[in-house]
Amino acid sequence: MVALGKLVADQVLELSAPLVIGGQQRVVRTTTAGGAPANVTANLARLGMPARLAGWAGADPLADELLAALAGRGVETAVVRRGRTPLSTVLVHPGGERTLLTDSGEGALEPDDVLAGWLADVAVVHLDGYDLLPGRFPDALRVAADLAHDAGVPVSVDTAAATRIRGHGAHGYIELLAGLRPDVLFCNRIEAEEVGLASDLPDWAPELALVHAGAHPTRVVTRAGAWTVPVQPLPAGRLRDTTGCGDAFVAGVLAGWCAGAPVLDAVRAGHAAAAVVAGVAGAQPPSPWSRPPTG
Repeated sequence: MVALGKLVADQVLELSAPLVIGGQQRVVRTTTAGGAPANVTANLARLGMPARLAGWAGADPLADELLAALAGRGVETAVVRRGRTPLSTVLVHPGGERTLLTDSGEGALEPDDVLAGWLADVAVVHLDGYDLLPGRFPDALRVAADLAHDAGVPVSVDTAAATRIRGHGAHGYIELLAGLRPDVLFCNRIEAEEVGLASDLPDWAPELALVHAGAHPTRVVTRAGAWTVPVQPLPAGRLRDTTGCGDAFVAGVLAGWCAGAPVLDAVRAGHAAAAVVAGVAGAQPPSPWSRPPTG
């Protein structure tokens, strides 16, 4: 499976107490590879699925470290390198919720960068809906989607955050999203409302949309009807950080779907993958050599 987009550095700061303006506190700092494509591929690799990160990475030592870390997890990388790696600072509040502060780095993926070889011999191509927004690379995303469809490869897309969709204009964003002709669409409940998926599938939407809602049931929406899949509650004390749970959910669903599992079972696999990431700091799943969390 291929996830296409840009490689980001995540600097995760676990707060020991709620933030106070003008205050001071100690934090626990972790730096990992980040960005939805890297998170999805790392989770696919943890699940034993061959995974490739394709797209753009910085041409700096920080990107060297991130790419090496992904390779150590078993993720294949096929990237164009230029500019400076984007840096996201993730503030993890007590209780597990997070605040994300990002810069865009310096560089981008151009349409001519996208190679058909990146998508060779793959079961699915996953695209990050953030990359449709201004300042990202919607044209390159469209090229990747067209190449995938021409090769008969399904395309899945995870939408951008509701605030970003609203800021861009929902109508314009939906046009860009529809232009990718996704086969599977992932979004959360608020994002679903922004793109018209609050109830039935609109005409532009794919045959399958999955609307996740954290600890609440996931809605599975098809032309034939809609179903809900409950989320198993986490054991007490297990929740550490919600960062990347959506990306882990995507990976679990795609892994199950491509392995031939029924859709509802694939969604349950997505829930299980998200639960694993909720127990660690940051958006990357536990290292293959680390012990699984207990509790």
